[in-house]
Amino acid sequence: MEHQSTLWHTTPFGMVFLCRILEKALADSGQNPVAHFLAGELLDFFACILQCFHDGDEMEHAEALPLFSDLLKEEYLWSEEYDEEEDEMRYEEDEVFPDDLFYSFYYYSWQAVKAYQDVLEQVPAEFSKPAAEVLELL
Repeated sequence: MEHQSTLWHTTPFGMVFLCRILEKALADSGQNPVAHFLAGELLDFFACILQCFHDGDEMEHAEALPLFSDLLKEEYLWSEEYDEEEDEMRYEEDEVFPDDLFYSFYYYSWQAVKAYQDVLEQVPAEFSKPAAEVLELL
């Protein structure tokens, strides 16, 4: 979902599910050591994703696509039949993603976390510091 501060097409979709997982992990963290560990790791990961958003947002960029669902328009999806040469050409010509689509990976990843702001504002005390760092990035 993230590599060297670059967010990929999967990131906004993954963030939707990770937010749900974080909410459940936070609720169970007092009784379940795995949930406790996972909540801490997810908060750190969310801070990373949101920092990537802010770094990208400070640069000149296209406008985000109007709707989250626009990320799934057929024109933006790659063929189900993988063509290695076509894939290499896309990267060599620096035409991997249209600018509005690429910025939308960042914007909608931020929006996914923003939708769970109320959860982040009510974390158990032991997660208050990492949650505050995430909230600061919202």
